[in-house]
Amino acid sequence: MKISIITVTLNNFETIEQTIKSVLDQNYSNLEYIVIDGGSTDGTLKILDRYKSKFKYFKSSKDKGVYDAMNKGITQASGDLIGFVNGGDFIYENTLHNVNELFSKQKSNFSFSIADIDYVDNNNNIVGSKICRSKEQIIKRKFIEMPANHLGVFVPLKAFKEYGLFDLRFKNRADFLFILKLMKAGYEPLNLRKKIGAFRLGGISGGYSTFLENYKIIRLVGGNFLLALYSTVLGLTKFFFQKNFPMIFKYISGVYYKLSKNFQKKEILVSSIKKIIHIIDSDSGGGAEKLVSFIQHNFKDNQKVLTLKELSEKNKLNLNYKSLNIKNESPWSVISATFGIIKILYKMKERSNLVLHSHLSKSLYATFLPSILFGIDHIYTEHNTYNNRRSKSYLYPIEYLIYNSLKHIICISESTKFQLLAYMPSIRSSKISVIENGTKLYKHIDRDFKKKKFNILILGSLTFKKGIDLFIEVLPAISNRINQVKIIGSGVEEIKLINLTKKLSLDSIIKFIPFTSDPSVHIYESDIGVIPSRWEGFGLVAAEMRSSGLPILISDTPGLYNIFSGYNGVYSFTSESKDSLKNSLMLLLDKLRDDLAKGGLTEVDICVSSGPGQQASACWRATAALV
Repeated sequence: MKISIITVTLNNFETIEQTIKSVLDQNYSNLEYIVIDGGSTDGTLKILDRYKSKFKYFKSSKDKGVYDAMNKGITQASGDLIGFVNGGDFIYENTLHNVNELFSKQKSNFSFSIADIDYVDNNNNIVGSKICRSKEQIIKRKFIEMPANHLGVFVPLKAFKEYGLFDLRFKNRADFLFILKLMKAGYEPLNLRKKIGAFRLGGISGGYSTFLENYKIIRLVGGNFLLALYSTVLGLTKFFFQKNFPMIFKYISGVYYKLSKNFQKKEILVSSIKKIIHIIDSDSGGGAEKLVSFIQHNFKDNQKVLTLKELSEKNKLNLNYKSLNIKNESPWSVISATFGIIKILYKMKERSNLVLHSHLSKSLYATFLPSILFGIDHIYTEHNTYNNRRSKSYLYPIEYLIYNSLKHIICISESTKFQLLAYMPSIRSSKISVIENGTKLYKHIDRDFKKKKFNILILGSLTFKKGIDLFIEVLPAISNRINQVKIIGSGVEEIKLINLTKKLSLDSIIKFIPFTSDPSVHIYESDIGVIPSRWEGFGLVAAEMRSSGLPILISDTPGLYNIFSGYNGVYSFTSESKDSLKNSLMLLLDKLRDDLAKGGLTEVDICVSSGPGQQASACWRATAALV
């Protein structure tokens, strides 16, 4: 399948070469590269001249905007598929192969592809992501939001021939109009379900005019008045909160705290706080639960734990806890939890020195209203660089209120803080403390890597974010090198993963083991640890494995990669890329085992030398210091 990539550029001297190389380095034989420059004056043309021989078509002249330039490129294209990688943006390795594979499997000729992307700043730091919804959700919400950033969209050339080029009447949202036209004509979105590249922030923003265009576009393609109005108001609300509301909120918050008995800032010694209630919703035995367990065991008299759900017997981490016994997994469970917390606080005789410390999503939401009603300080620990809430635009106003009402936020890594501020820029940086996770140190042991077959260990909750399904799907390709795979943990995807194992006839290799608070035996019996996470905040498991000298393979998701990459005993692969995961595993098995194992403890102090005691103490201080 022939793919045409169009790059539109104007004065991108600093970044255009990265854009070009990302396309030319794809090593995709059936590629057609078209570059349209808008008349750059900053040196961009000198760089373009060096690569001109690689372009199928190149032109530099003034245009009427980005969509006019895109149209010029489309008229010169002859590929089956059209993709846009504009100046400053770049695509990841094997993107074109993956897109080709996706379309090759489709019987229908009436489809376009969408894919996840990263957002990067001028220093190539990832500051956020666009995660595409399912096909059903996209169709349902087609008038509400663009299904993907244009970088993540590949469209058949015949679609442009049938339905015309980008409409130049719309300077900010012409791509949205075109996608709506396709979907109205029966084209279906194909979700690649992986990140294909990075979109560079800092370009032209349409401001309020964008939302006027949205309204006109929805009405133009047949959306009714109420739907168009709803979409416009929703977009305007988010934009307003992002741009203007921080000042208003700051004023309102100032009035509130002046009226509150807790307004005056005061030094609070650890000994003067009577109680901190940790509120947590998960029973997966993951990093959040371990952290809470560490804290409680080090400050038994002051720390209480309230769980939204009853912890199953196999997941208990010796926590002394009270449970609300919330069993419903629907959004209504948050309401039930909210009233449960209110009931508990109402019955308490003394609340003057009380702090509520929430962990994970449902607990954050459920603790918000009770903390406001009773005037109690609310602390939140952000455990992940990404969560599904951030992809739901209708939740943003609620999230804005909650995050900006928090007394303090603890992030478990710099990556977690960075991504949070990118998502919610209204949060004052001074309101956030970064306290990296501490964990138990395991005895360093020497391993025999001369054997022909190896034992692999995966340790963590059985959830979508952990990416265990990706590992299982690539295992058949290397099964002849594997003695046994232990997957230790529990979670909502347990049955799905077991069924996938049976489907691929891997029952004899993969062994599922329930969560254990002491995985040391399994760590010592393993030869390689694998952490295929789609996203992480820190990665306690990586620290635990490394401390024993176990070589580990991690995904390059920011929470893992930014902490562990470059340190002895660690190798990485491209997150959500099965090919990269397979190739990295084979390389690890064949060549890198000895080198990685030898250095497994060399620089372990980056995260684990503090141990649980110091971690608990640090988290305690962050919780108490700024109340």
